[in-house]
Amino acid sequence: MRLFGAAALVAALFATPVIAGMEQLAAVLPSCALDCMMTSVSQSSCEPTDQKCLCSDAHYTAVLQKCVLVSCTVKESLTTKNVTSTACGAPIRDHTKIVSHAGVAGGIIALVAFILRMLARLNCCGGIFGADDWTMMLTVALLIPLSALSAVLADSGLGKDMWTLPFDNITHILYVYFWDELLYLSILPLTKISICFFYLRIFPDRRFRIATYVAIALNVGYWIAFVLISVFQCRPLPGAWHRWYEEENYKCNHINAQGWAAAVLNMVLDIIVMVLPLRQLYGLNLSLKRKSYVMCMFSLGIFVTLISIIRLNSLIHFASTTNLTWDYVAIGYWSTIECDVGVICACLPAIRSLLRRVSPGLFGDTAKVKSSYAMDSHSRGNGSQFAAAPTQNKNTDRHFYPLDDIDTSDEARLHHPHPV
Repeated sequence: MRLFGAAALVAALFATPVIAGMEQLAAVLPSCALDCMMTSVSQSSCEPTDQKCLCSDAHYTAVLQKCVLVSCTVKESLTTKNVTSTACGAPIRDHTKIVSHAGVAGGIIALVAFILRMLARLNCCGGIFGADDWTMMLTVALLIPLSALSAVLADSGLGKDMWTLPFDNITHILYVYFWDELLYLSILPLTKISICFFYLRIFPDRRFRIATYVAIALNVGYWIAFVLISVFQCRPLPGAWHRWYEEENYKCNHINAQGWAAAVLNMVLDIIVMVLPLRQLYGLNLSLKRKSYVMCMFSLGIFVTLISIIRLNSLIHFASTTNLTWDYVAIGYWSTIECDVGVICACLPAIRSLLRRVSPGLFGDTAKVKSSYAMDSHSRGNGSQFAAAPTQNKNTDRHFYPLDDIDTSDEARLHHPHPV
């Protein structure tokens, strides 16, 4: 999270100039703001009683904000901004529904995709769950609270201007964001780890498996490193949600650099995991049309990368925000959507397998669905049909999913189908 100092905050607090009639505001405005008004109004070309003119005098605003920068605390500045914005008729903005609706709706869709994935495993694999499924279960277990916290953030005021909220709400929003960030930084690598475990269940090539294990290790390293960095972003820890108004009491990391580093490295890992299986898929003995179809299905992760790029744009505002409860809206819902889309993409191959079994005609299949990846030892010896269920290699004690999770046509073949 990008917290800010008083200097950056005050520069934005007075985009709407203050009004005349300081006597009437004495009861609600901080004394520092009243003193600044009294010294700044003389430099305006407006009459002190002309409220409309003062509200639109840019020079007066600039002089006033410089004075408040020196004289007032962050909380006093927020109070002044709230009073003066109301007096000048500034519009009241509210995007809280975007926060809650995006988080909850995306979470529900991802949860439905996960349930369909589990049904596919029960339907085609006899209830055998692999490491990819268990990892996805953990991922969804973290995704559910991430989605639920979107509603909590909206109820606390995320999506409204900072100066319109009680100070305790601002602190609470940053506190929830602290935990949100940990969930986000866990879900992203876990999704990719689940996909890598899925690769291991269907591709037997030794070199590919080594590369996949390296990708898993990189994601585990990312997960551990950035969760620890996020947890200890401020010393003492409460600085993550208190620093906005008492920065001098806490020593914090460069939060902007931390956010950009996490985002860029995550995109690199997205691309690595997405590109990993393409060479293996290219080796399938399929028609060009079917091969292109299968490769496109495995490249659906490109949508996650695109969302990551969109999210990078919101990081620009995240870096320089002086109105965190308004400017954190975009970074918040894009982060949640990124997690949701990642889970959905990871579940799509299994969902397709389920749909082909339930309704073969939906994909133009009229023949019985059969596997073409996993062979038992008997079928390899006599040339019979490939096994239609997960097969255990007796020498290596590893299970491989059938090609039902990728392409269920009888014609599909790998150049090197034997587990190694």
